[in-house]
Amino acid sequence: MKIILLDNIKELGGKYEVKEVKNGYAKNFLISRNLAKAATEANLKILAKEKATWELQEKKLIEQFQKIADQFKDIALDFPLKTGEDGQVFGSVSALEIKKALENLGHKNFEVLLEKPIKELGERLVEIDLGKKIKASIKIRAHSQP
Repeated sequence: MKIILLDNIKELGGKYEVKEVKNGYAKNFLISRNLAKAATEANLKILAKEKATWELQEKKLIEQFQKIADQFKDIALDFPLKTGEDGQVFGSVSALEIKKALENLGHKNFEVLLEKPIKELGERLVEIDLGKKIKASIKIRAHSQP
């Protein structure tokens, strides 16, 4: 049975793709859960219009994320860390702290790509996943707390 996918489905396809699947899988799983609809002539005509609208929205969203990525180049976040007399660092900067600092600046729903907390003083770039395969780097400065 030919179907039109209404959402991205892992290992099957992306939104608005037309796929051939077994009848039972289409009727009992995909269509019943509103993940797909039958690929009739009428639905294919509707698909063409919906797909064009969706692609335009996706393009605008990607452009918006790209502008945000460009803004991130100018942002530097400062995090004070406690240090001992010998320069030993007693704190760290976590992905959650960076995310909260970004939220305070009005940037929400982004993922901070930090494998492990920052436990050293200095300046480094941390990657932020904005979505739609767009990533940005933000400058993080960890400094000694006075």
